[in-house]
Amino acid sequence: MKVVVIYYSKTGNTKSIAEVIAKRSKAKIQPINLVEKKGRGTEEERQKEVELFELALNEGKYADLLFIGTSTSFKKAQSKIRRFVKLVETKRIALFCTYTKDLGITLTELEDILIERNIEVIGKQEFGGLKTGQYKELINEEKEKYIEKAERFAEFCLKKI
Repeated sequence: MKVVVIYYSKTGNTKSIAEVIAKRSKAKIQPINLVEKKGRGTEEERQKEVELFELALNEGKYADLLFIGTSTSFKKAQSKIRRFVKLVETKRIALFCTYTKDLGITLTELEDILIERNIEVIGKQEFGGLKTGQYKELINEEKEKYIEKAERFAEFCLKKI
C-alpha cells in the first residue's frame, strides 16, 4: 500500500503536522512549495516549485491514499493546493489544514472539488489556533495535543482503505 502526504506550508505549521501524519502512516512526504521563500521568490525558486508541484502530481497518481494539507489563507485553501486538487489523479484523499482563528471554507471547498471529480474523500481534519510558525515554539504538553490529533487522524484514514 502506497501512502503519500502532499502539503503546502507557509510558515511551517502545516509542514510539522504533515510530518507527524507521514511518520504515523509510514508515508512518503512531498511539499509543493518552498516554505522559506518570501514573496514571489527568485526565478530559481519559482522553477523549483514548478518541479515540486509536478513531482507531487506524479506521486499522487500512484498512491492508495493521498493526504493533502494546506495552510489557510483568507479562510480558503492556498491557491496552489486548489490547483493541485483540480489536477491530481488518485482514488482516495484525506484533507487537513492549519489555521489561526477561522477555518472558513478551506476543507469544504477542497472536498467539493474532489467530489465533483469523483475522488473519494475519506477524512478531513483541521488544526486550529496556531499562530504564524507557532508549532515549533510550542512546549511539549501543547505540542503533544497536536501530535496526538494528527496521529489519530492518520490512523482513522488508514483504517478506511
